[in-house]
Amino acid sequence: MSIKQFQQERLKGLPSDAYLFYSTEDFLLYEVLSIIKDKHRDSSGFDFDVFDMKSPSDSRPMVQIIDILNTLPFSSGRKVVVIENIQKASKVEIKKLEGYLANPSSRSLLVMLCSGRPRPFNTTVLKNVKTIALTIYEREIPLWVKDRAERKGISLTDRAVEYLISLAGTDLWMLYSEVEKISSWSAGGTIDIDDIKNTVYAGIEYNAFDLVNALKKRDAKEVFRIFETVNRNTESQMLLGALNWQYTSLATEFSHNKEGRYLEEILGLLHQADVAIKNSHSHVIEELLIKLLNNSRTR
Repeated sequence: MSIKQFQQERLKGLPSDAYLFYSTEDFLLYEVLSIIKDKHRDSSGFDFDVFDMKSPSDSRPMVQIIDILNTLPFSSGRKVVVIENIQKASKVEIKKLEGYLANPSSRSLLVMLCSGRPRPFNTTVLKNVKTIALTIYEREIPLWVKDRAERKGISLTDRAVEYLISLAGTDLWMLYSEVEKISSWSAGGTIDIDDIKNTVYAGIEYNAFDLVNALKKRDAKEVFRIFETVNRNTESQMLLGALNWQYTSLATEFSHNKEGRYLEEILGLLHQADVAIKNSHSHVIEELLIKLLNNSRTR
């Protein structure tokens, strides 16, 4: 299953009385909660409650949560109750919740969010719970970026999405942040690759262009001078994406077999650096630049 199934349920208005969403990607759980808040919470807040089983200050005994679910809503809509980190609930609490799920209120919407794989409910109540695993495959990321942008009132072209992913990588938090950034300066409408390049990303691309030129000249002093300047204002993931974009753009220059292998080696080093950044290793870019300089010398 994937995030697409949640989007389908969202478009239908979350018709079930109870949902269980689970994922190893905390961002996807965060996004589900944000979307539900935007759609269902009105200005009064009377018919919308969020409880976090991981936080003593934001939680309630399950009996109280069930009482809220069984209380008629103030408005003509449904009462919405979200339980975060349901995996932290005790067996006793889950047992009480199963009692409610055996006959859930049709005037309430219960959303349970679980980090990791959920503890299975009693099979007799599963028919009343819509269970969806939240995952997003790499091939779905462009569509996800477009959907996120559309919900912010902007339309990204395919080229703009491709460029954005090349800079930010496939990290969902990073892509979410970049879409938010674009929506903050955009007046709406269609955003193409040149619009992105000519605004906040111009400096990143320019600096990456300078870095690649210095690397091609094997000028170590200039490489690290540029990096020292760039490093103050640019996240490592974004700089890595910009370098990847620059080298990929040079692909037409590497027509001979030897030059083609050289480009493959460089892209391999960039991929290794991307993995190292995601694993929170330190000095990744510095080590990458040294490897790229050494690679240039052996060309």
